[in-house]
Amino acid sequence: MQTRLIDDPLRGHFLGVGSVSGPDHETPFRYVTSLKVPYCYQLPSLREEDMIRQFAYLVEGFERDGDYILDLDMATYQEIVLDSDALLPDEQHAHSLYRMARGEHKSVCKTQQTAPATMCFSIRSPSGKTMVSADMFRLFTSLMTRVARGQAELLEQNSESVILCQDDPALGFVQEIILKGEAPGLTFDSVLDETENVYPPSVIPAYHYCSDWRALKHKSRYPLWDGRRKIVHVDLVRYLPPVDEEQSERINSFLQEGGGIALGVIPNTDEGFRNGVVPTVKQNLRIALKGFRNCGVDTSLVAENAMVSTQCGLVHASAPLVEKIHSLDESLPSILEKEASRL
Repeated sequence: MQTRLIDDPLRGHFLGVGSVSGPDHETPFRYVTSLKVPYCYQLPSLREEDMIRQFAYLVEGFERDGDYILDLDMATYQEIVLDSDALLPDEQHAHSLYRMARGEHKSVCKTQQTAPATMCFSIRSPSGKTMVSADMFRLFTSLMTRVARGQAELLEQNSESVILCQDDPALGFVQEIILKGEAPGLTFDSVLDETENVYPPSVIPAYHYCSDWRALKHKSRYPLWDGRRKIVHVDLVRYLPPVDEEQSERINSFLQEGGGIALGVIPNTDEGFRNGVVPTVKQNLRIALKGFRNCGVDTSLVAENAMVSTQCGLVHASAPLVEKIHSLDESLPSILEKEASRL
């Protein structure tokens, strides 16, 4: 087995997705920086930290005050795609990124950014048309590659390792557009390949897909489990195993080669915790592990290469609940180990 992305100090600990609830940065910064893996977070209650606007505003012609509209000219396009210099959102659009970079030295920290496919899908032309095309995908791939480099260079100044996660909730919709022939010159294979090329060589790559991960397949390719090693986050509250035999084999191979999995077993709304926080986490983890086992996934490999996470971001949970979820960090490794040992 190759060196694991999730090694012993990280195994079973909490991996934050990104967004948290609350009106200001002070409280989240305190509980996020106390984690084994502190992370840069977004407060979507602040307009500038919306996952699209946070990065798209860097492109001249993006409508800052209205909807996700980009009025793009050729000079701006060339400026983005022909320049390889690092880019960073300013502190107004990424408060926690800069605070994390100014903080104390860390062994590891995590940050995230929106993947090119989701940028393409979410942003529209002035006429309201989707931006999913080969040319526009190149624009957003170039933009997000430069942002990834900027984030890595900034955080590596006081962190030994940086986990960089690409959030890609719209990937499935982009796949549908391409299969319908509505994305000129763009193939789904090229989307997958170029998304993986966004990561700088120095980071630990991670990927967050919050739709039905079980159904994400292209021809014989499973985008989450094939390709480069990374930490894959999957929602295991809404989308539980089983998966078919072929995908089970791919997951086993992925884990054997040192890939990691962030088990999204923690609900992201208050309504998901009717039985209490810790009992809910234990129950959801137990159900998820049994589901993996019953369809042929080696749960010992899962447990050896896993962190624990929420099903998606925490923007819709109350601020007290968000803080309580983060406070579980120290107890999560023993909970994962105990639930895995019961199988």
